[in-house]
Amino acid sequence: MKRKLLTLGVALIFTLSATLSAFAAANPAKIITRNWTNFRGNQSHNAVVSDKLPTSAENAALYWATKAGEGYGDGAIGSPILVDGYLYFNQGKKIKKMDAMSGKVVATGKMVERSNFSIIPPTYGDGKIFVGLANGRIQAFDAKTLKSLWVYQDKLKGQPNSPITYYKGYVYTGFWNSETRIANFACVSAKDGNTKKTTEKKSARWVYPNAGGYYWAGAYVSDNFVLVGTDDGDGGYTAQTSRLLSLSPKTGKKIDSIEGLNADIRSNVSYDKVTDRYYFTSKGGSFYSVKVSKTGKLSDLKELDLGGMSTSTPAIYNGRAYVGVSGKGQFDKYNGHRIAVIDLASFTIAYTASCMGYPQTSGLVYTGAGDGYTYVYFFENMTPGKLRYIKDKPGLTEPVDAVIENDGTQDWVCAPTLFTPQGAQAQYAICSPIVDEYGTIYFKNDSAQMMALGSKIKKITISKLPTQTTYDIGDVFNPAGMKVEAVLTNGKRMDISQYVQYGADPLTAKDSDVLIYYANQMYNDETQLDTLYATVDIKMNDAKTSEVNNAAKRRIKAAQPSLTVKAGKKSAVLSWKKVPNANGYQIYRSSKKSGGFKSVKTITKASVLTYTDKSLASGKTGYYKIRAYRTINKAPYYSKWSAVKSAKAK
Repeated sequence: MKRKLLTLGVALIFTLSATLSAFAAANPAKIITRNWTNFRGNQSHNAVVSDKLPTSAENAALYWATKAGEGYGDGAIGSPILVDGYLYFNQGKKIKKMDAMSGKVVATGKMVERSNFSIIPPTYGDGKIFVGLANGRIQAFDAKTLKSLWVYQDKLKGQPNSPITYYKGYVYTGFWNSETRIANFACVSAKDGNTKKTTEKKSARWVYPNAGGYYWAGAYVSDNFVLVGTDDGDGGYTAQTSRLLSLSPKTGKKIDSIEGLNADIRSNVSYDKVTDRYYFTSKGGSFYSVKVSKTGKLSDLKELDLGGMSTSTPAIYNGRAYVGVSGKGQFDKYNGHRIAVIDLASFTIAYTASCMGYPQTSGLVYTGAGDGYTYVYFFENMTPGKLRYIKDKPGLTEPVDAVIENDGTQDWVCAPTLFTPQGAQAQYAICSPIVDEYGTIYFKNDSAQMMALGSKIKKITISKLPTQTTYDIGDVFNPAGMKVEAVLTNGKRMDISQYVQYGADPLTAKDSDVLIYYANQMYNDETQLDTLYATVDIKMNDAKTSEVNNAAKRRIKAAQPSLTVKAGKKSAVLSWKKVPNANGYQIYRSSKKSGGFKSVKTITKASVLTYTDKSLASGKTGYYKIRAYRTINKAPYYSKWSAVKSAKAK
């Protein structure tokens, strides 16, 4: 089947997911190396990145959307973090690990209690995932396996509404019992003290109680102090009784505090190195800036009236702060919902840009567009859950590229939209966006769908051909050695070799090329896929050569070397009988009889039938196995493994 009209370019086709299931796919491997380990991505809580994010709706594409839970009740999903190419998030009483390139859940762990579905994601540190749970609990999991490691139970219990901060072997977080009841802020060692117990009971290093507790208030932690805001301890959220606390990270004792702040503080405390100041917002509608000494003493508090409530952690960059502000009715459309741009030098609001819904969470700052502008992305908590952005630079006093939207009675000057979820994906969005090094934005909303949004893919290209390009009739395509890249419109090249699909049917004499598929937009709850493809040119042997080669392949696959192992001085001496049709042999060794085998030697001459392993220490036992191989058309074909044999070095 000749397809010579296809080059290593790209074509866009529409097909059904059932169609692609007939194609083989390679095993996923880690290609994303950028980590987003906590709520705001870094210790400063500023969420500033230079990665090549899409800057308009025209150059943005939804790569995949995976329904990972149910609605916004008990089956809802939480906000994600990104670690070593995987997204971690909670759903019901489960912690889930999802491959970030494909949107496929690869592992699930069991939590002892439910978590919070909305803003708060897990936190990563020291190879562990930490999740706040109901009834004042924190549970730690092994990040690779999602095996439970330990559980902390706070004596005052409470809801897990605040982000967890990991710092130098400890986790810090607060709990919430009600508007008025006391709840603790706790510091707990992250160490897994008893590796045999999956629910080892942990005790707090220290706790700090507060009337009204801690709600969405994440802590800034350093060697010398912990900064965290509190609720106001009164009914509602209008009392001038909330506090900013500076606590000792070792003892939890109060170093300093600022009393009488404007209602509940429901943001993280963020830090800006340029101004050397700390920033937070309040539900009473205040934006705060404070100076903190090296010893944790607080001074020079500044307060700016935002004109509406805010639970948004300030994103600080280049002398500007960006926060989401609520209108008159939190869940009313438009009605004053906005993104506020604050000039830090004058400590005034430079301008605002309206939104249909309240930008209730925090902004993602992008600095790498190269056009002189800073882009700041916010989700709005209103169906369909639009992702909007501010295009800003110092000196601006009005929104750039603003759009006029009408609520039926009046016009609103709104921030432009980067992405609008549609259909089953459309829902309220109470999530802060996170991003990887390719500029892919990951997020969830109340539809219980985890989504990935990035720059459009121009084409896929085969940048390195597979090792084998010549085949016998009846062979199956072998992708080993092949490198396939997705070329993005932002200039990034993404290695997708482990995520492509290809024909799995036996090759015929008429085949001259193989199609390589990449389902770059995988709507996992839908049947329609957008698929990119490229081709690999192949050569088929004639029928006579194929018959001879296939016979040799069958014989080598049926063979099994007979291995003998004898002990030597700090060594093991291996010998075996010749395998007909073999070109050579592979020898593997382990320190135990089952598992852990690694290659120690490849014999490339069929006539060599002995090998001495001189790396075995005296008194140590080595376990060995061997297999024969034959190379046909640059591709290796292996025999069965021999039985495992061992020797204890003299």
